[in-house]
Amino acid sequence: MSEQTTLADAYERVYSIAARMLWAQGHPAWREEGSEWPESRRAAWRSLEQVLLDSEVSSRTPRAGELSDPSRHLISRRAPGSTDRPLSFDEAVQDWRRRLDSDPGYLVERDEPYPDYYMAPGACVVLPPARHLALIGIFHELFHRIAPGRPGIVLGPDAADLSAVSHEAADALRAPLGLTVPTPHPVTAPWVDPSPHRVSDVPDLTAKFEALRRAAWLAAEALPSPEEVIETVDFSVSLSAARAAADLLQLLAGHPAPAWREEYEEIDPSRHGVVGLDSDDSGTHPTPFAKEAASWRSLFAKSPDPWTPTTYQRQFQPDRGEDDVVLSATRALVLAELLDEFAARHVPGRQSGLIHYSAYEFGQFAVWEIGRELRSHAGF
Repeated sequence: MSEQTTLADAYERVYSIAARMLWAQGHPAWREEGSEWPESRRAAWRSLEQVLLDSEVSSRTPRAGELSDPSRHLISRRAPGSTDRPLSFDEAVQDWRRRLDSDPGYLVERDEPYPDYYMAPGACVVLPPARHLALIGIFHELFHRIAPGRPGIVLGPDAADLSAVSHEAADALRAPLGLTVPTPHPVTAPWVDPSPHRVSDVPDLTAKFEALRRAAWLAAEALPSPEEVIETVDFSVSLSAARAAADLLQLLAGHPAPAWREEYEEIDPSRHGVVGLDSDDSGTHPTPFAKEAASWRSLFAKSPDPWTPTTYQRQFQPDRGEDDVVLSATRALVLAELLDEFAARHVPGRQSGLIHYSAYEFGQFAVWEIGRELRSHAGF
């Protein structure tokens, strides 16, 4: 092993834990003025975040003809426009935010047959609450699977049907609107790079490693220990972030420390969902991909397909027992694109390198923006 290879591996271990620590805090309220955190801690975290972003500047601008890298880009579609190039996480989030902000909605005020708001034909997609509840489960899964700092993996063969059924669910949201996606199922997408980019593939690696070490130490040292978080019941600090900080300080002090910790140690991300465990009479277990796919198929077989009104239809009211979920056409299409990405991330044999910190805003969007909005339809 060459000295440069050793340096690259060391850099990636620190990068992975540092990115995990920031990601594990959850919502980035620590960035905001008026945060419960002391300014010194916020400043240390802002500095670390900037170092992580600066370290990959040279690889963040997608180039014409470049393959889409699962560790840096969306892999279910390419960038819009005439130039064939990858779509970065940042660009995808900006596109979704722009479309959601300009969404005209689906309700129209009409006087006939009596004054009320009516759902306009083709302006929305209606789906049963059980199907909706299943689909919004992808948000936390994407948040964890595309988490900054997550080590690279290769998906196992059992992911095949989960990839297929999630892509079918995306198509089912588009079908009532008369839309199709002019790209193949992600399993055959020709633009995905089989050799992901390493975060250590940067110029001046020695200088960048020293900058990362300094920033990581200060940011980790600014957090209380896991024991202090528990003892003081400090809800401003995620226990997972405190544990990552402890791992980071261990590693920087020259001691062994895990680069990544799954939510539960039994989870193998190449074979299981990465959020939570299932329970049965024999105990708790990770959720195999095949079991999750079978659950989706069983649910979809028992419920109507998504649909759109063919005429102006009075808006649904829960107090009339109308509990179907109505999504505007814009929101249904954004959800379909996220389902496509979920499908692309579960293609058997698909390889991803260590997820870059540039994926941070993607996770925030999935959980705290579109995810939180669509969860509100399910009452939580």
